[in-house]
Parts: sequence; structure tokens; C-alpha cells
Amino acid sequence: MASYILRRTLQSIPILFGISVIVFAIVNLAPGDVTARFRVPRVPPEQIAALIEAYGLNEPLIPRYFAWISTFVQVWRPEAWGYGFLNGQPVLNTFLERLPATLRLTGAALVITILFAIPIGVLAAVKQYSWTDKIITTMATVGYAIPSFLLGLYILYFGGYVIKDLTDGAIGFPLFGSDRLGGNGNFVDIVWYLVLPVTSLAVQQIAAWARYMRTSMLEVLHQDYVRTAKAKGLPRGRVLGKHALRNALIPVVTLLGLSVPGLIAGAAITETIFSYPGLGSMFVDAVANRDYPVVQALTMVGGVAVILGNLLADVLYGVVDPRIKY
Repeated sequence: MASYILRRTLQSIPILFGISVIVFAIVNLAPGDVTARFRVPRVPPEQIAALIEAYGLNEPLIPRYFAWISTFVQVWRPEAWGYGFLNGQPVLNTFLERLPATLRLTGAALVITILFAIPIGVLAAVKQYSWTDKIITTMATVGYAIPSFLLGLYILYFGGYVIKDLTDGAIGFPLFGSDRLGGNGNFVDIVWYLVLPVTSLAVQQIAAWARYMRTSMLEVLHQDYVRTAKAKGLPRGRVLGKHALRNALIPVVTLLGLSVPGLIAGAAITETIFSYPGLGSMFVDAVANRDYPVVQALTMVGGVAVILGNLLADVLYGVVDPRIKY
């Protein structure tokens, strides 16, 4: 296993190199530049030229790329990822400040997904073609098909306004932020502020996982060893739990790793809708304001997350299935 992980890590280096080339090319060859917002009549051309020189935009593209990537990997330096154009702060420091909030959001959404999706998928498989199965399948299809931004707006309206009106103001979820203004990181407050964004992020994941779990469970229920266990007269719960569910979870476990990039991508929309101060909203703000150092850094982090997610999926597959040898 250790040799396999080392091999995969070494294989990831050229992939990351390719990602960095594409990211840098897209950002720097896109129409406009960071000085576009300063190109107004009251700003003299001399100041625009000074900004271009300060940002190094007058340098050839290839030397700029190698200067960027050689500095980017030096993560032990606060200025390694450059400075944000909007706040003038080191991008790496801002990233580390926002990372815990995104980890709380995506981690909680992943836990909720696992807790709900697996039982729902098993129930749909065991009750195949029943009304229970039809209702679960229909709800899962709707939950998976609805656009994430629209789902977030519905949950924001329902949780922040409808419930508050129904309870005469007794219950109302926060509409934005991750903690009370001036709060000290109280655990209850943090959880309360996470309810709506986690729900928005988890619904689509639960829908996708439940459908996948149902398919996997149905495939296992028709295997010979399950029929043999039933023929031996074993209790239904033991047949489903020990023989069927355990094997049905093998392909589903791989989703744990593959869901990491999807959660990060979904967090960008969710954090923007709920004004949640995480990496997702930071990325959207950077794109909207052409804050290129932030865009490049967060896109590279997303590429690393995809590679690590795939590696985690492969490793988990080997752990849960002894037949897999690396």
C-alpha cells in the first residue's frame, strides 16, 4: 500500500504541473486585466502603466509563469502565493484564515450525507417497487436535478423567513455569516449558523448517494451468497446487515473520496448565497474582481483536492475490499 501511495503521488506531479499551466494560461490570457477597473477618465495613463509594471504584467508570459510556480510551491513563506489585489494581504494567510470555516461546512455536510443517504438507499432497495421506493426515488431525482443555487435560495427563504413566521419569531435561522457579530466562537452558535448552508450542501449529496446506494444494494441482494444466507434461515436483519450491506458499501465507500471535490465546488455557490466566510465565497469574490493571485491559488488548491480525493477513493477501496491488492 505504501509503495502504491508513493507511486500515485509521483504520478500526480506532472498532472499538477499541467493544471498549473492551464490555470495560469486561462487567467492571464482572458480578456482584460486587474487594471481594468482603474481605466477611467480620472486616472491618468501614467498611473495605469505604473500598476502594470508593479504587477509584472509587462513581462513575457513564460517567465511570469515560472516565477509564479516556483514561488507558489514555497508554502512555508507567507508571501508564496502572492498578495491579494483587493485587500493587499498575503493570499496564503487569507486562505488559512478561511479554511477552517469551509472545512466545518463541507465536513458537516459529508457526515450528514453519510448518516442519511445510506439508510435511505437501503430502505429503497429493500422495498423495491413499493410506494416507499417510488417516493424515495422521486425525491432523490428531484433533489439531485434541482440547481444548487436555486435550492440554496429556497432553503434560505424557508429557513430564514417561513419558519420564523410560522413560529411567530420563536425560531429563525441566521441568513448569513458563520457566527454572531462579536461572538467568541461558541459551539452552539457555530452549529446554529451552519444549519441552513449544510442543509443546502447536503441535500444534493444525499440524493446522489441514496440513488447509488440503492443500485449497489439491489445488485448485492441478488447475489448467490445472500440467497444462501436466506436459505439457511438466518434472521432478515442479519442477512441485510452482515452479508448484504457490508458488501454493498464497498463501491459506495469510494464516493467518500470522490465527493471531496464536489463538496468544495458546491461550497462556492452555497457560501455565496449564505454569505458564509469560507474559501468558496472568497473564490467568487476574487473572480468577480479579477483578483488573479487568489483565483490562481484557489484553483490550484481545487486541483490538489481532486487528486487527493481520487487517491483517497483508491486507498479506501483497497481497505474495505481485501480482494484488491496494490
